[in-house]
Amino acid sequence: MTSSPNARRAADQQGDAPRSRMVVCDDHTLLRQSLVQMLSSVGEVVGEAANGHESLSQVERLQPDLVLLDVNMPAPDGLEVAKTVRKQWPSIKIAIVTMLDDDETLRRATTVGVDAYLTKSSSSTEFVSAIRSVLSGGSWVSPAVASRLMGLTQSAPDDLTEREREVLVELAAGERISGIAERLFVSEKTVKNHLTSIYSKLGAETGAQAVAVAYRSGLVSPHRTD
Repeated sequence: MTSSPNARRAADQQGDAPRSRMVVCDDHTLLRQSLVQMLSSVGEVVGEAANGHESLSQVERLQPDLVLLDVNMPAPDGLEVAKTVRKQWPSIKIAIVTMLDDDETLRRATTVGVDAYLTKSSSSTEFVSAIRSVLSGGSWVSPAVASRLMGLTQSAPDDLTEREREVLVELAAGERISGIAERLFVSEKTVKNHLTSIYSKLGAETGAQAVAVAYRSGLVSPHRTD
């Protein structure tokens, strides 16, 4: 029987330290194989898929820790797959890979609760850093995606508190909960409470989605100045 992501995390806490298990989904064989090779340093790629139906089948059968989805796969596309995965297997981390030539796709991407937004032009270093961050509880929005989202404006919520805006800026800078707490001199519980409020106000399910919405709303910029 395939163990769930939660069961594997429990085993990790007991010292068994299993490698993270991933499924890579892209309809371009060469790119998919490149991604598999690239991510072998992060964990174990236990499955591959070339379209949306195969992706869902692999995820259901293998119950990976993370699924990497190409947005432009044959139907259902990567965003539809991401929605289904988030609904049916909420503990599985989701990273999507998109092109930057379609504004509507980027708009759709900000409505999906994923953990990382990457582009096909992202470097291997960025891919590895993003996946490692997500697997350790962080989130990731590629700088290229962030810059493009800045041009796809939407109205900004006016009910974020000053502290919530500070937390959002730190989240956009790639900080995890522990790092945000340290930088803002508050407890991790306080940060989690702020994030719950931020997600609710932005209509987001994950940190990456909250950051993507924040870029579109002009609440944060792609670069933080310390």
